[in-house]
Amino acid sequence: MGFLIAANFLAIYFLDEYVDRWFRFGATFLFLLIYILKYFSNYRLLFIFLLLALCDGLLVYYEIPFLKKIIYTVRILAYLNIILLIAPSLSKLKLNLFTVLISIFIITIDIYLLHEMAKSLPKSDQNPIFIILFYLLGITSLAIAAVSMSYLNRYANKAGFYLVIVSFGLILSDIFFYNAYYLDFEEFYYLDRLANIIAISFLLAFGSTQKITGSEANIS
Repeated sequence: MGFLIAANFLAIYFLDEYVDRWFRFGATFLFLLIYILKYFSNYRLLFIFLLLALCDGLLVYYEIPFLKKIIYTVRILAYLNIILLIAPSLSKLKLNLFTVLISIFIITIDIYLLHEMAKSLPKSDQNPIFIILFYLLGITSLAIAAVSMSYLNRYANKAGFYLVIVSFGLILSDIFFYNAYYLDFEEFYYLDRLANIIAISFLLAFGSTQKITGSEANIS
């Protein structure tokens, strides 16, 4: 992980934006290969790695409007599959009224923030399909954060900790990329790459601790 972070930082600093995006894809693809060759145990988790690798590969051509919509769609599918991977372990989770009210409040605030972010998008992205995908990505980001935190609270184990790092790493990567690309704060490209590599490396660590059979997740 440290080597990949250093290589990506050097690529961001010395290479142009188009070329350094290939380093991001290379890091994700390497984690995918490691999972397949060493830690493979679940097809849904393999599908998540494939989706994340596809997303980072297509990100090289982010400026193409059609591919940009596909990138958001693939990212959303990856997040949804993370939720589906964890959901069976939370099937009997009980929520009290206080937790529900706090969740509603947080979701309301985040939707408002998403609305403000959407207003800052350039005119080329101000079309109904992209705006819908933009909101869906934000909402699924909230969902994976909530699900991973619920998993950690219920099981309080190493796998749960890894999931929290994965979810928040992916969310922060999205936010940092938005700040770098749309708000022209180029320093955030480093944070985006850092968060993305950490997230996927911890997804690999999660995969190494899990032995999943059917729809049941058993901690090994």
